[in-house]
Amino acid sequence: MTRYSHQLSWITQLRYRWLLRLAAWSKPKVGLIATPEPWTTGDFDRGLRILSGKIVFTGHVMNIGENSIWNHKPPSPMFAAELHGFRWLDDLATYGDARAMGTAQTWILDWIDGFGMGLGPGWSAEITGRRLNRWINHSAFLLNGLSQSRRDKICQSMALQTRLLSTSWRHLPPGRGRFEALAGLICAAQCLAGMQSILPPALMALVKECQEQIDVHGTIASRNPEELLDIFSLLTWVKQSLELTHAPAPEALMNSLARVAPVLRSLRHGDGTLARFHGGGQGSEYVLDQALAISGIRASAPQASAMGFARLTAGATALIADVAAPPLGQGRFTSHASTCAFELSVGRTRVIVNCGSGLQFGKDWHQASRTTASHVTLAIEGLSSSRFAAPRRNGDRHFIETPSLVTVEKIQAVDGVRLQMNHNGYQKSHGLIHARTLDLPVDSKGLVGEDELYALDESDLRLLQAAQAKSDLPLHFSIRFHLHPEVTPNLETDSASVSLTLSTGDIWVFRCQPGIELALDDSIYFEDGRQFPHPSKQIVLTGVIKEITTRVRWSLAKARENPQKAS
Repeated sequence: MTRYSHQLSWITQLRYRWLLRLAAWSKPKVGLIATPEPWTTGDFDRGLRILSGKIVFTGHVMNIGENSIWNHKPPSPMFAAELHGFRWLDDLATYGDARAMGTAQTWILDWIDGFGMGLGPGWSAEITGRRLNRWINHSAFLLNGLSQSRRDKICQSMALQTRLLSTSWRHLPPGRGRFEALAGLICAAQCLAGMQSILPPALMALVKECQEQIDVHGTIASRNPEELLDIFSLLTWVKQSLELTHAPAPEALMNSLARVAPVLRSLRHGDGTLARFHGGGQGSEYVLDQALAISGIRASAPQASAMGFARLTAGATALIADVAAPPLGQGRFTSHASTCAFELSVGRTRVIVNCGSGLQFGKDWHQASRTTASHVTLAIEGLSSSRFAAPRRNGDRHFIETPSLVTVEKIQAVDGVRLQMNHNGYQKSHGLIHARTLDLPVDSKGLVGEDELYALDESDLRLLQAAQAKSDLPLHFSIRFHLHPEVTPNLETDSASVSLTLSTGDIWVFRCQPGIELALDDSIYFEDGRQFPHPSKQIVLTGVIKEITTRVRWSLAKARENPQKAS
């Protein structure tokens, strides 16, 4: 999801309606000249839920019973964007029976009658491109068994939307939304009769976006792994649609695919999902696998560093850490204060995770998810390592200060690999540097970490003393380790360790040095497609900040393997 509003000004709405009427008066050709194989997939259970009368998007549920979805008022603008973008069509097509097909056909014809000439909230270029992609992608499913007049009605609507999109995409800011609009435009120009003249300028525009938004390392400015996956998937769809008519894909597009593919492979866990940083969710392993297959880019070993993240691997254990300052620019409203945070997976089991993005659950959850406390790292007195501006009128907050210095070093040894990183996000407020060392042994059965806070010089020490003087109580730090919801933790009776039972039945044990308070608290795991955030747990280490240097050592070690799995 993108941060900017999908709502159009009334002047833009009037202009779009006029352009749609002009396009209709020109009586464009109707019909499909190419029918692609579906390249977007939905969820069978979500399809069943939709047919049972319940639609869940962006933290809201809409009970429609046996009525059309267009007979109900969406509970939020973001919910409306999901409805009018037709992502639910993926789920109905995946369910795939006669009832699902009939429902999809009825709802698309109802949409054309109610909104097809520019009415309603679904006419931003991003949503239009998303809708066109879905209609064309599932055209065989949608048109199956319909009368010729109804088939023509759907095809004519696609032609009108394509004509409008050929102009409206320019109004989008750079980023995922513009890629989505251009991908929809290109796929429509390839597959619809009479639209081929739109293809060359649309391809030129997409090439320009690739060159400007994807750097030579295959990364994007937002540093959002899921956004990178979305863009990569859109580019593979364009490649596939061009192949339908044996049209060559531009060299710049293929170069972008070749650069992005290894980055995505480096940012995925053992189960194929992505690390959750800077507004991104885990994505779908099937989407990533499918996009990689379509791209035709040969598999390569994951990179040790990519897009400001460092990756450590040993055996089945993978660790992905954020070793750069949060992105600013277009991403400043969605980026997170996650410097030096990490996620850990063992095989196909995610163990330690960040909370993720709370955007779909409202502004309060969105803001909470962006704080340092929602990530697997250290915070001082609940303060984030990057500072937020005061809320705007619409509630959005951006970073006004981020760490100005972040260093990282990876050391390969015979017995394992070490990652050393630090940042100065607390230097101005407390005169302190946060340094973190992570050691992953070669046997992949443990992780040893050390977090350190220290003042660089006398001036920083005076800042720390001033911060302590302002407080009636000693200054405290907290180090949080958020656990995946499928991990079952148990605080041992001595309160000095926590046993973690993974979904595989394996047991790992978390310990920390004496003198540090260890607690097991509630946490939140933000997951797309749910009505409410998923409850989870977190291990929290708390202690007093010392004047010279504060060091905390902790470890996670495999205690027992599931005997059934071992046999």
